[in-house]
Amino acid sequence: MTILDRYLLKSFFFNLIFWFICIIGIFIVFDLFTHFDSLVQKGKEQNNLIRLIGTYYLFQSIPIAMTLSSILGLVSAMIAMAMMIRNNELVPIQAAGISMLRIVRPLIFAVIFVAIVSTVLREAVLPHFLDELVMEADTITKDRGVRLNAIIDNETGISILGDQIYRKELRISNPVFVIPKPIAKQSTRLKAKNAFYRSEKNGHPSGFLLVDLIEIPAILNGSSLMFQEKAIVITHQDASDWVEENSCFVVSKVPFDYLASNNAWQQFASTWELFNAARNNSLDVGNRIHAIIHCRILQPFLDVILLFLGLPTILVGGDRNVFKAMGISGLVIITFLMVQKSCQYLGANANMPILGAWLPLMIFVPFAVNQILLLKTK
Repeated sequence: MTILDRYLLKSFFFNLIFWFICIIGIFIVFDLFTHFDSLVQKGKEQNNLIRLIGTYYLFQSIPIAMTLSSILGLVSAMIAMAMMIRNNELVPIQAAGISMLRIVRPLIFAVIFVAIVSTVLREAVLPHFLDELVMEADTITKDRGVRLNAIIDNETGISILGDQIYRKELRISNPVFVIPKPIAKQSTRLKAKNAFYRSEKNGHPSGFLLVDLIEIPAILNGSSLMFQEKAIVITHQDASDWVEENSCFVVSKVPFDYLASNNAWQQFASTWELFNAARNNSLDVGNRIHAIIHCRILQPFLDVILLFLGLPTILVGGDRNVFKAMGISGLVIITFLMVQKSCQYLGANANMPILGAWLPLMIFVPFAVNQILLLKTK
């Protein structure tokens, strides 16, 4: 690594961290103003207000950093090059026979590094902190229930309803499971005080253990209810070792995280979890999950393409005005995001969400190649 590479990388990461701190600081100020009373009350309960606020905004800042990584990467690179142009540092470097592509090479690798870090955070870190990422200011110190949106297990046709869902306890309060035909001779409602989610373990299928049944229908007095040669509603008679009296177990492949957070789960789950959800016959995810998977795969490439679209704009013009460089980068980013969102909208409305994910790459790659050729001749 040469002195020039270290100089550019230092300028790049300084601008990256500086703008990230500024944006996060603005977010914290406005959000803290809104939720100050709730945070102070929770801080008194824990006797450590500073730690609580720090923990809360740490997890709130991570999704913002991931969303802004590509944008801040372009802005930081353009400012770094604009400062070199402003200080007349490019002239002697090019006079020494160093091409423009060689000069910007460390910035390209820096943007690739930022894209890789963002991908690793999204795939390996965030899925383990889903509870912290979806928490609100008034639910930090205790597991306050959230409203359960009714869902139907597409594989069995069982409807899952309830009042509140508690993430930490893996519990649904006042659950109602509607068992349709042909699992039961007639549509039957299973009501209980609580339902606890149990993952697949030790030969037991995944599903929900309904405890303290309010009404015990006749179908639970005998053997388990079968569907396609599989036990779907397991009774105490067939599993007395882990299903107590006045209880039953309803087999379901619906993930509890999906049931508890739904849209938030799609945002913070790993791509592998989304892939498994797309293959899960119990979930009606449609084309939405497929589009998210393709968008995630393409995101690192789009981050680099965004750099190639914006960076040559200031280098070819050679303008010394840093604020003009920021304005140009802003226009490039806005145009890029507008085209990307428009493609996704058209893909969704034309029932081709995968094409909507790939179309921005098809549109911007020729422009990026043209910009690279301009740099090569500079």
